[in-house]
Amino acid sequence: MRMRRRMSAVSRTAFITVGFALWASKAFSSGTVSGTVNADIEKTKENVVVYLKGIKGPVVTKQIDIDQHHMMFNPRVSAIPVGSTVVFSNHDKIYHNVFSVSDAKKFSLDTYDPGYSKKVTFDKTGAVNLLCHVHAEMSGWVIITENQYTAVSDEDGRFSIQGVPAGTYEVGIWSETQRPQGPVTVTVRDGQTSQMDIKLGH
Repeated sequence: MRMRRRMSAVSRTAFITVGFALWASKAFSSGTVSGTVNADIEKTKENVVVYLKGIKGPVVTKQIDIDQHHMMFNPRVSAIPVGSTVVFSNHDKIYHNVFSVSDAKKFSLDTYDPGYSKKVTFDKTGAVNLLCHVHAEMSGWVIITENQYTAVSDEDGRFSIQGVPAGTYEVGIWSETQRPQGPVTVTVRDGQTSQMDIKLGH
């Protein structure tokens, strides 16, 4: 009887060890895509959305904040996977409203007081232009992608997408004013960083 109990304990330990090894191999079998956006006009390198297409697997949704502050949407450009939610917060001392007539999401939030927030869930991929009924000069963007493998370039044009499954993928690029010069693909290998440069033009 004692021998059986020992064998059973050994079997359970071996099963757990193998299971953990399989989980670890999947958890760490991914790479990173990093690069730089280059453009003829320096300021257009910032706020470019870079995203990967055709990656199979569950979409990891999230909730982000976009503030209305100093009469601007902050951040001006955001990228989220489909099904995610944006919290619009009014941090100015005046009334604001948020609306969009974009095909990917048509909505209009009632004018709301300083210090208040309202939520919108984006359930369709595409580009959504954010506007304010109260202040016509305000404009921002939410880019909804098919998965969570996306990034927005910084003021130097740099971007990084982490935790990408190994494979070769088409790269989607969104810019408010320019277009990518030709199709772009990237190959991702486990545990490695794939470097790429993106060229934008008119």
